[in-house]
Amino acid sequence: MKIALIAFSGRGAALAERIAELDGHESSIYVARRHHSILSDSLSFSQKKESEAFDSVYELTARLFYGTDALVFIGACGIAVRAVAPLVQSKLTDPAVVVCDETGRFAVSLLSGHVGGANRLTKEIAAHIGATPVVTTASDAHAVPGGAEKPLVLGIGCRRGLSAETIERIATILLWDAEIPLARVREIATIDKKRDEAGLLAFAEAHNLPLRFYSAEQLSGVPGEFSSSERVLQAVGVDNVCERAAVLCGGNGKLIINKTAKDGVTVAVFEREIMNG
Repeated sequence: MKIALIAFSGRGAALAERIAELDGHESSIYVARRHHSILSDSLSFSQKKESEAFDSVYELTARLFYGTDALVFIGACGIAVRAVAPLVQSKLTDPAVVVCDETGRFAVSLLSGHVGGANRLTKEIAAHIGATPVVTTASDAHAVPGGAEKPLVLGIGCRRGLSAETIERIATILLWDAEIPLARVREIATIDKKRDEAGLLAFAEAHNLPLRFYSAEQLSGVPGEFSSSERVLQAVGVDNVCERAAVLCGGNGKLIINKTAKDGVTVAVFEREIMNG
């Protein structure tokens, strides 16, 4: 990852140097101008070329936000929040944002935990400097240590032209309300007419989830009782997409969330049985 380390004091600058030693990343160090000389005196020649003094953290953040994979602020969370707030657009495109306190006690995943890689980077930094990682995304917070949670299939139908952000928002809200972590979802299922649906494809890719497509004929042949829509039948040739696709993809198990529709997106959730042996 291309990482920008932003420090506000001499102590923060020293911690930035330690974090910059992480393997597998390209790190640049930015230090408030009044403390930059402290950093410069202790850096090697190659590191000095990658360090820069700054006057305004807001101007610096605006400059780095769209061209950096991760921003690591070494200071108070409030400073980081105020700096990135005007720039935040979507978890699908925003960079990872991590905050470390100047003493190196905590590393906090603040923005773009999963898609942007902030959770992973937070844990890497914490392990490297001996800090406690703080990760609050639902899939991590709800995780059961050592527990074998049943995998889920997300059945999705959507109106043409919807953005990945809209699809993600609806799916995430549905799962959140049911206290289900997105990490339990293993596959997304839909009708084959959505093979070129850019928003749905981007949503699946962002979360590294396989996308399964089924024909209207296949979906119509799925046994069971499903909610039926004449409008959907006329549009795609089958009366229900999300429930039927989830069941067909899931195999053995049951629907745990029936068709839920909002803002042009329909979602259903199927829970697979874990086969022993």
